[in-house]
Amino acid sequence: MNTPIIRKVNLSGVFQPLAAERTVGTFTIRNPSADNAVLLCDDGVTELPMDRSQQFTLEGVDLSHIQAKGGLGDFLMVTGATRTV
Repeated sequence: MNTPIIRKVNLSGVFQPLAAERTVGTFTIRNPSADNAVLLCDDGVTELPMDRSQQFTLEGVDLSHIQAKGGLGDFLMVTGATRTV
């Protein structure tokens, strides 16, 4: 069964996954307020800065494999739906 996801992810100064456990689906990751949100690319080295109001829609991803960091009080919004794997 597909489950809708609407999640506010509070950021810290170190990279952390967007989900604590395997969560696979199609999601939009939006940066509504953070001035310095950064996503960690799958190579584990390359950092991708996200500007304010920037968003990405990703299909068939596992949120527990996507890591982000930011400043104190910064957050990302994650919306979408899981899918049966």
